[in-house]
Amino acid sequence: MISATKPFVKFHKYDAELASDVHALNSAGYNSDDIWVLKWNPDKNHSNQRNNFYKYSTHFESAVGHIDSMAHFFDNGGKELRTRLEKLGLTKDECSALVRELQDTDYTCLLVVRDLKDNIIKMND
Repeated sequence: MISATKPFVKFHKYDAELASDVHALNSAGYNSDDIWVLKWNPDKNHSNQRNNFYKYSTHFESAVGHIDSMAHFFDNGGKELRTRLEKLGLTKDECSALVRELQDTDYTCLLVVRDLKDNIIKMND
């Protein structure tokens, strides 16, 4: 069931900090149905963005700790990411803004949490 509240979204790199956040959420009682890791994959973006292709394909970080068993993992291009974010409860404008920021920064993925309570994980600076 989708909540009436907006999901919490945090920009991340696909690294140990992401794995730490997912572990903290699991320890606090969240299960994989509440946690999504949406990774932007320029290979699946069907665009000619050479700088982004280089940044994400050549310098790929790795998340430690098998987070795929603790969260839903989605690895796709921009259009598919926007569609997935809409299904999770965000507006079209919010989805477009998030994907655009993801493409324009050094972040490689979004951590999306339904009904985040308290300060289980650190917010983006």
